[in-house]
Amino acid sequence: MNDFLDATGECDPGLCLPARPMPLPGSLSQEARDFLLTPPAVDFSIGPMWDYRKTIDGQFAQLADLQRDVWPVDVEEADINDVRVHIVSPPGDALRSSEHILLNLHGGGFVMGSGSLIEAIPIARLTGLAVVVPDYRLAPEHPFPAGLDDAVKVYARLLEDYAPEKIIVYGSSAGAAITLQMILRLKELAMPLPAAIGAFSPPSDLSDFGDSGRLYSLNGIWGGLHIAVDDPLSEIRAYLGGVDPKDPRVSPVYADLAGFPPTLLLSGSRDLLLSSTTRMHLALRSAGADAELAIFEAMPHCHWFAFHMPEAQLALEQMAEFFSRRLGLPRG
Repeated sequence: MNDFLDATGECDPGLCLPARPMPLPGSLSQEARDFLLTPPAVDFSIGPMWDYRKTIDGQFAQLADLQRDVWPVDVEEADINDVRVHIVSPPGDALRSSEHILLNLHGGGFVMGSGSLIEAIPIARLTGLAVVVPDYRLAPEHPFPAGLDDAVKVYARLLEDYAPEKIIVYGSSAGAAITLQMILRLKELAMPLPAAIGAFSPPSDLSDFGDSGRLYSLNGIWGGLHIAVDDPLSEIRAYLGGVDPKDPRVSPVYADLAGFPPTLLLSGSRDLLLSSTTRMHLALRSAGADAELAIFEAMPHCHWFAFHMPEAQLALEQMAEFFSRRLGLPRG
């Protein structure tokens, strides 16, 4: 019998959510209200996520162009340890320090986002620091640990030019997961850890997105729920490549987190990875790590990409403030 049904075949009221309205909180900006009421262009619950790679990569490129109108940056393509990267830098006198560097691992569900600069452009200007963005290998063509290996290779090369206490690593969604995985790999290799990390809406448990994953989609209340990890069409399954989803190497919430660098975690109350984010925060605190958490009212997954919203701008400012503070730099 279905675990959600009682003996009469009806949905057990203790396990099923009744249909009820979800009005928007009055505290939201008008921009956020308009954003949340607009149907998304893509419903990721239909078909494998990698089928949307071209569409999403194109949208990310368009968004980056819009960002550069607000935050002008210089972008250079380079090769670091055989990994293609983009280096996003504040132009001219806007560069506050050449002794500090940020490493951004982009989001995209482990299967898309190649060349995405949308997490680097605003942070480069808000911090006044250069950001290196690796074009790490993606699933399903390159499952775990390919993307992680690329991230570690780039970080190792940065250590030749920058002191570890002058490096910060950050990412959103899949990039946040790889950020956390990378710290575990660096600990395993006895390599120096960065000054701090940012893990923004991280899928910290690839076996189960938790309560919020059963309530919300990648688009909040729009569209179907996320594809289960055991579904052949799941991008998580494609990324794992046969690795147990509860393996601490891929699901850091189960790992030994002692000695983790200071960590900032962000999510929203309508984010499917809210549970994953808060569980990671609790696990870090339980391990004695310095971890900060901010949850944004009614915001869906990675709302900081919608940079026209005051709520997104506040999230970006919190990221920049944390990075500057942890590097010992005054805010510009």
